[in-house]
Amino acid sequence: MNLNASIFSKGREKALALTQKRVKQILVCVINSYEKIIADGVVFDFNDRGTYSQEDYLTSELVENYFQNELDLLNSGTTDYSVAGHNSEEKYYDDNDKPRPDKIDIQIVDTALKNSLAVQEKTYFAIECKRLGSISEYVNDTKKITERNHKMFRLPFEGQLGFIENPDWNYETVKDKVNDKLSKNSTIETTKLLEAMVLKEKFDGSYYSEHKKINKIPFSVFHLFFNYSKIVLN
Repeated sequence: MNLNASIFSKGREKALALTQKRVKQILVCVINSYEKIIADGVVFDFNDRGTYSQEDYLTSELVENYFQNELDLLNSGTTDYSVAGHNSEEKYYDDNDKPRPDKIDIQIVDTALKNSLAVQEKTYFAIECKRLGSISEYVNDTKKITERNHKMFRLPFEGQLGFIENPDWNYETVKDKVNDKLSKNSTIETTKLLEAMVLKEKFDGSYYSEHKKINKIPFSVFHLFFNYSKIVLN
């Protein structure tokens, strides 16, 4: 049994509930960042992205100019969140138990939770980001999670963020497209398709799904969809 499973087994419902609450706090900070980008009238011109990929350009601007500031506002005596850096990296182990690099788009380290659970390893929550030109690529991020065994303490919750650039798509459109792909994907064991959930009042782009890894360990995914259709210049 890996560390993730052992920490949250043996009836530790209280620890699980506490962790989910903290993850939701982090996700509200991500939503706040998006709303401030819209309020500030930010426009992303891909001609200005330099050597960044288009996806990394959108992610890095959100993290560096907004998200860390939101976490700083949240931090108090019972929270200690920090962003490890855009495109940070951790190890995962393949089917042959060989270590491989795992790039993480947004990695949030939770030092207070690490101390509360009395674990030695870094405790973190990961968010993967995708431009939603291809729903298949977005769903493939979920597939990667099912295949990877993280021996460091990665929380049994995952985050996936999708940037909507198609003006004809809304949140429900994307949710339905993702669910269609998941329901037809025999390599992903999905126990609950995406369902709407409220993380912040008046924000309708948050969803929740449940899956199992290939070793049958369950995990949950929090999905955030951000409408960038009016603020991205291709």
